[in-house]
Amino acid sequence: MNKGRQFEVDCIKFFAIFFMICIHVYEQLGRYDYKHLLSTGFFRNAIEFLGGPMAAPVFMFAMGMGMVYTRHNSSEEFIKRGWKLLFMGFALNFFRESLLEILGDIILGMDYSFDYIADGFLNIDILHFAGMTFIIVGLMKKAKIGTGRMIAIGVLLQAAGMWASHLTLSSVIPRNLLGLLLPTGEKVAFPFALWCLYPLLGIIFAEYLQKVLDKDGFYRMLILTSVVVVVALTSCLCWIGYDIRYIYGLADNSYYHQTFISVLWVMPFVLIALGASHFLFGKKEQTKAGKFISFCSRNLNVIYIIQWLIIAWTVAVLTAFNKTANLCGTEIVIVGLGIWVMAIGITALWKRIRK
Repeated sequence: MNKGRQFEVDCIKFFAIFFMICIHVYEQLGRYDYKHLLSTGFFRNAIEFLGGPMAAPVFMFAMGMGMVYTRHNSSEEFIKRGWKLLFMGFALNFFRESLLEILGDIILGMDYSFDYIADGFLNIDILHFAGMTFIIVGLMKKAKIGTGRMIAIGVLLQAAGMWASHLTLSSVIPRNLLGLLLPTGEKVAFPFALWCLYPLLGIIFAEYLQKVLDKDGFYRMLILTSVVVVVALTSCLCWIGYDIRYIYGLADNSYYHQTFISVLWVMPFVLIALGASHFLFGKKEQTKAGKFISFCSRNLNVIYIIQWLIIAWTVAVLTAFNKTANLCGTEIVIVGLGIWVMAIGITALWKRIRK
């Protein structure tokens, strides 16, 4: 029986942290027009794939698994944690966006005509998604809805989210608050309806993993099956003329508008990474490297917040001096590595101060 914390989950989250930071540097400090042009060349395809399917979906799937393995698994505790994550998300929005916009407009006289609410405070990002997931799963647990029915609800929500992908509302506050559930605009990155299948699949996967007796055999079969699914699905999509870059590419927010095809294509990669982590790092949990990996995984939220503050305030300082970074491929990775080290170091210091 596989009870307790699963180290392979910590491992995939550990690598996803670095990929996440690199994609944020790519978006905020890079020279590439990722908003309008699909990825071309090795670097852009690699960073948008690693920073896309191998980042947020990994975190969401791992979050679903964590809901099964946590000792704090009552519906009340889930709902309480969800509200806390929502608060953290909006607080981060204020310090990485609204506050900087206010300082730029009022103190420095840089009138960029920002709406402090629409363009900052009410943006919907992954912390908001995590909060909504804990709240909604907590409510479903309270209503005694089983895992199978949760998946069915997730499929229906995915369909509703796809239908609402071009939904537009003129009023700012209702539009962004509705974005917690549905894709209502450019400032909504992770609406619950489009992304909920990842944590729900993580829940059902963890429930099955707990009953597995031969973990090596299970992961071996999982990797083989996932590779077959990826090859078969990619071949079918290419045969019908579907450009798979729309699944992981950032152009026109296609990556953020998840579809059933997106989930079917991304999930095997997440499972391959999980199985590979089990075989490559499974016996290193008690080593110094293993403890470092576990530390980063346990403190993911703090690292996430710190890296965004570093990036956002860097962009603000550059803007104040009328400078732009325009980083290229190698530079993005090096800066991403530096921010990764800084974020983990500040997190360790913060934990020590709190203790």
